[in-house]
Amino acid sequence: MKRKHLIIFLILVLTLLLAACGSSGDTSSQDEAQDTAQEQTEVAEDTVHPYAWLGLQDMPECHYLDVLATNHYFRKSEEYIDGMSYVSKQTNAVDGINTYKKDEYNETYSIEGKVTTINLSNNTYMQQDASDLAETAKESLESAMETGENRYGRNFKGTGTGTIPILSDNGDDAEYEYYEYDYPEMEASSGDTMIERYYMKDGDVYAIYTEATMGDTVVSSTEVIKKMTGDIPENTFELPDLSKYEKTEL
Repeated sequence: MKRKHLIIFLILVLTLLLAACGSSGDTSSQDEAQDTAQEQTEVAEDTVHPYAWLGLQDMPECHYLDVLATNHYFRKSEEYIDGMSYVSKQTNAVDGINTYKKDEYNETYSIEGKVTTINLSNNTYMQQDASDLAETAKESLESAMETGENRYGRNFKGTGTGTIPILSDNGDDAEYEYYEYDYPEMEASSGDTMIERYYMKDGDVYAIYTEATMGDTVVSSTEVIKKMTGDIPENTFELPDLSKYEKTEL
């Protein structure tokens, strides 16, 4: 009988030991899981939002902003200016600090700080050299993209839904979700104000409304995005033959 009690006692002790080992293993697994979760949280906190340097991190991820945030893109758009009957067709390309812009009247190249503006109406051109500032501008841009510093001073005001100004005057009565921004630093320094609204359609930026107030003057426009891609056509940043144009001074 005593032998039987001893066996039962040993079985109980063995069971408790096994349970303790299992509990210890579970605790270790839990600790590892907690450590992994903490590491992931720390990494997430250290990760800079790709839209942060643009000040647009409050907007949903989409193709337009994904490409815009790389600062390497080719864009085509149509600009509707309030009070004007015509639509300006715009072409923009950006590659780092180098930019290209074309509309019906002008073609502007800014390459490593050297700006060349060609007036397509009267076949003249002007040049301005700020290449000494190009390296500083490049470093500032790269730093902002890396750290997420708000390079443009945009301030998120909120979201809403409504028709698009100017487009609604031209027959588009549809309502779109928008994200609105202002520029408080600009207002504080100059007294001028500007608001931007990014209107969404089918999960992407469809139109950008801008309204600037300078004293008693209010200027507003709506840009409809027609194309946005990271593929910049070859020779976009190559100057044309300037001998066909007459040089004028600033």
